Parts: sequence; structure tokens; C-alpha cells
Amino acid sequence: MEPMQKGKILILGAGSIGSYLAAKFFHTNYHVDVIGRKADRIGDRLYINNQTFDFPLTSSEVNIQLTYDFIFLTCKVFDLKKNLHKLKERSPKSKVIILLQNCLFDISELERTYNQDLTSLLVYDGFNLSENRLKHTQGSGFLIGSDKHTESLLHLFKDSHIEIKKTENIQQHRIEKAIYNCVINIFSATHSKTIKELFADAEIIEHMQNILYESHEVLSQEMEIAQTKEIMWDNLSRLASNLDHHTSTYQDVRENKVTELAFLNGFIIDLGRKVGVATPLNIEAVDKFKRKYPNLY
Repeated sequence: MEPMQKGKILILGAGSIGSYLAAKFFHTNYHVDVIGRKADRIGDRLYINNQTFDFPLTSSEVNIQLTYDFIFLTCKVFDLKKNLHKLKERSPKSKVIILLQNCLFDISELERTYNQDLTSLLVYDGFNLSENRLKHTQGSGFLIGSDKHTESLLHLFKDSHIEIKKTENIQQHRIEKAIYNCVINIFSATHSKTIKELFADAEIIEHMQNILYESHEVLSQEMEIAQTKEIMWDNLSRLASNLDHHTSTYQDVRENKVTELAFLNGFIIDLGRKVGVATPLNIEAVDKFKRKYPNLY
């Protein structure tokens, strides 16, 4: 006798994180629909660190006949509004839409624009997907804020054996994560190095520290940052220097895909102009990346 399915989940975006979640939720006997270009290449099996997981069938369109308990948008940030618009047009019934983008954005503004009930998650793990093999590097796991959806999401993740923690200030973590991404992602992509390899190069370490300090100074003009730049650098050095995986930006470059750097370092540069803080180090890093990959910024 087939075990009873626990709930219905739609995942829009089948990159590394979306595929990981799809396989883990499906393995725990949730109904999972997946829409994404990479999903077809996975087939019916996904190997996560050499452990085999059945993978759900992929779809090309949102099933408007179903009521989803959760809709996960794991797409790139530049596709976020397009996919929210698609969901608004198709109007699938759902209890909540979960956003899993690294960059800074105002969820309340998106809720008003698209008339959707939204919440967000952050993740501090590493995911590298190639065909149907995914390398998962354990970091601090997923992070969730405190709102009316917290308990149901905590149950979903814990039931699926995915590490997740609750925080009372998800926006503060989002600010810090954006700074860390500005530091690591652009250098990993430009130099084709894992995070561990970046921290083994003294010259790159100096550049990364300077980018963190500059980005922190710019953002602190507009928003409160709980940690000083020195503490943030110490934390990054301690936690990231042993992560032996490539960033998502490096993976995009490897696949000749447009990156999210315009929403990371580019955001810092634009905000710097607005608040009157010079950003020569971010500009230099972006220019170097653009010279190497002129079509991927």
C-alpha cells in the first residue's frame, strides 16, 4: 500500500537549490511539481553526495487544478518578478510563496505588487549541480524568519531532514548575506576558484576584505548593520575558508549564463552613488569580471 502524501509543493526554478529541495521533499513523500530548464536533465534520479534520491516528474506549466501548500521560487533574482507575474496570471491556489534569493529586496513591496502572501528563506550551504549529480556542502543550513508561516515551514524542513534554524531578524541576516556574496561570488567566478582556494591566496584575501569593508560602509548609510565590518570579516574567514565548493556565480559562468552580480556588487555601486560613498574597489572588481565575461554581468 502506497503511503499517504503529506502535502503539495511547487518548485519554480530547478537549479542546485531547487533540485535539492525537490528531491528531499519528494523522498519524504510530499507531492512535488518542478518547473525549470535543468530539471529535464536530471531524469528520475538525483544523486546528492552519492546518495540516491528519486526525482519527481517535471512540468512545463503550473497546474492550476491543485492547491499547493507551498510554492518555492528558487529562480535567479532577475527572474523573480517575471515568475511572480506568471503565478499571478495563472493564479494557482497556494497558502504561501517562499522566496529563496540572496539579494536585498523588499518583500512587502512585492506582496503589494503581486497580491501574494510571501515569505523568504536564506541558505548558508553550498550546492553544485552537474547533470543529475549534486554536491551539497554543509554550512549553517537554511534560515527562516518569524511570521505566520514559520511553524509550517519548520515542520516541512525538519520532516524532510533538512537543517533549518529560526531567527527573529531575517532582514539583518539578508543584509549580511548580501555583503558576503559581494565578497566571495565575484572573485570565485573571476578567478575560477572554490571558496577554500580563494582563502588560500593572500592577494585575493586582501581584495575580498577590502570589498567587504567598502560594501559594509555603503550599506550602513541606508540601513542598520548589527555587526561591525571587522567582526563580519572574522566570521567570514572562520566559516567560509574551509568550504571546498564553487559559488553559484562561478556555476553560472561555467554554463555561460548571466550572473546576479548586477544585483550584488552592482547594487553596492549604485547605492554608493546615491549616498555619496565612493566604491572604487567594487567598480574595479566588476570591471575585471566584465573584461573576462562581457556578456555575463
